[in-house]
Amino acid sequence: MRHRCRKLAAFLILPTGVVSSFAVPVYFDSTNHFHRDLQYHPEQPERIAACLRELEKHHQRNPGTVDLIDVAEAPSGSFSNTSHTHDGFSAAELSHVEAMLLKVHTEDTVVQLKQRCHRSKQKRLDEGKPALGHIGYLDSDTYVTTETYDVCLRATAAWFRAADFVWKNGGGAMALTRPPGHHATQSESNGFCLFNFAAASVAHILERNPSAKVSVLDWDVHYGQGVANILMDEPRARYVSIHQHGAFPFMGQVLKTHGEHNNVLTIPISPDTTWNSGYKDRFEMALDFICKQNEWIPDIVIICGGYDALKSDELASVDLNSEDYGTMTELLIRHLKASAGREVPKIMVGLEGGYQLSPTAAGGNLQDAIIETVKAISSIK
Repeated sequence: MRHRCRKLAAFLILPTGVVSSFAVPVYFDSTNHFHRDLQYHPEQPERIAACLRELEKHHQRNPGTVDLIDVAEAPSGSFSNTSHTHDGFSAAELSHVEAMLLKVHTEDTVVQLKQRCHRSKQKRLDEGKPALGHIGYLDSDTYVTTETYDVCLRATAAWFRAADFVWKNGGGAMALTRPPGHHATQSESNGFCLFNFAAASVAHILERNPSAKVSVLDWDVHYGQGVANILMDEPRARYVSIHQHGAFPFMGQVLKTHGEHNNVLTIPISPDTTWNSGYKDRFEMALDFICKQNEWIPDIVIICGGYDALKSDELASVDLNSEDYGTMTELLIRHLKASAGREVPKIMVGLEGGYQLSPTAAGGNLQDAIIETVKAISSIK
């Protein structure tokens, strides 16, 4: 069975900080490549670059449907061919982000990574070396560079920006960030993931809106045990994961609700499951859990958008096609409108897994699936 293994713009330019009311904002960090391995790793910077190229093409074909917003402190020249706006984070925003990370992770988890990255960077500078350097591995899958902490801080902030946009305006938004985060527990980074962006986003929303209800839908092919671990004690949040049975992290293998508040639902599926051979039924079960009339109506839905359930993805064995992700997004929108009675639901998508980038991949690649998701989101209003 395939498993995780380390070896293995818009042309409509807007003023800084402004997003068009008819386009899907996609927040990305053009300096995400400062977090990269020394050798080939499926969790690589090209994941973002490939998606941005396709999003730009999509906008060319469908003007006004996407706004690409670079949140890097200083935009990287590696995206010089992508037309986009730039809106970096203030010191106050990043301070708030760190405070939210400290809410969902132990202090040691956050502070030790920060100190390790910053001290290693300063040591390199003192030795006359370039600031960017490889530090090592937290486990066999999860690498760290001198810039990893800051890349993850900006990634978390991008999720917050997307959530804030949706909370204020309705509709949808996307955080196109890396590395993924849903495996990170309160005290352990693992499975490519350093910090848990989804859980931190829930904390951010609830801090600003204490009476809110937040649902998290995780369609990454691997169980987000980190999100479950952190949200299990939060009665204002619900989390559901549809994931491959017997795959990393080898948890959540039984269909059941968990926790004191029964607010976590695990939905394992068999390898080789297709949309029509079982996935659709399980997905509808997930929808009913995160939004059910007279029981639980969320104010906002966060999607842990992993795209490694694609038939072509080598890190798992589920057989979805890229079009299925558009269908899932459309079904979610319809379900929220019908169950919650809202014409304009609030949905944000944050990138988790998804590693197939080949343009000839059977059934589609990560880029194709991202486009299908954005197309569906842009139809909300």
